[in-house]
Amino acid sequence: MSRGKSLPKLLRELERLLPHGQWRLAQERPWFSLTFSGVQMSLAYTPDAPCKTEEVARILEDHAFSLHSQIVADIAVEAEVAGAGALVIAMLVLDV
Repeated sequence: MSRGKSLPKLLRELERLLPHGQWRLAQERPWFSLTFSGVQMSLAYTPDAPCKTEEVARILEDHAFSLHSQIVADIAVEAEVAGAGALVIAMLVLDV
C-alpha cells in the first residue's frame, strides 16, 4: 500500500462520513497473508460532541469506501479512550 497517496484520501472520506470531529493516524504497519498484502491501521477519532460508540461503528461498517486499487476489508471501533472522548478505529486495507 502506498501510504503517501492513500492515507489522505482515506482521511478525507472519513471526515466526510463523520464530519464533526478530528481524525488522526495512531499506528500503521504492513500486513501480509499468503494471497494478500496491505496495511493495518489504528486511527483516533475525537468527536466534537459525545457520541454513541455503537452509532459510529454502524456508520463505519455500513460505508462502502472508495479507494483506488484498495479495499477496506475490515473496520471496527476497537476501544474508547476514557476521559478523552476519543475512539480507536482499527482497519485493514488490502491492495487489489
